[in-house]
Amino acid sequence: MWAMRLRRSVSNIVAVILLIVIAVTVVTVLYMWLSGVISLVYTNMSAIHVKVTITNASVVSNSSGAYVVTLVYNLPGSARTSIALGELEFSNDTLICSNSSFRVPSGVIYPGDFAKAEFICSDVSLRAGTPVKIVLVTTQGVQVTYMTSVSS
Repeated sequence: MWAMRLRRSVSNIVAVILLIVIAVTVVTVLYMWLSGVISLVYTNMSAIHVKVTITNASVVSNSSGAYVVTLVYNLPGSARTSIALGELEFSNDTLICSNSSFRVPSGVIYPGDFAKAEFICSDVSLRAGTPVKIVLVTTQGVQVTYMTSVSS
């Protein structure tokens, strides 16, 4: 009888220690997930490593739509990237059009290189002189903007 009580008390201690270890592990994993540490571990390329800028851009509007041409520069020391999405917005951030079909000659913008990125907003009529914002989003999620005016 005495041996069973001794065994039972040892297993109770082991069970309590095991529950404490499990609880601490769950809390730690939950904290890491909510703070974003776990999600950062599984990404290939952080957006911090992609540094692009629009150096020049123009928007030409005619009867068939708005033709957007941008000159994008990928800074040295940055990762190579591609443009995933282009948006044309009014200066108050109202979306005019969005387009994921680009004409980028090389497809990929290498560090230290310029690339011409063009897209068309069909069936959009804009008056010359209208201030617009061009927004480009890279495949890594980096968003760059450029303010200009529409020309005809």
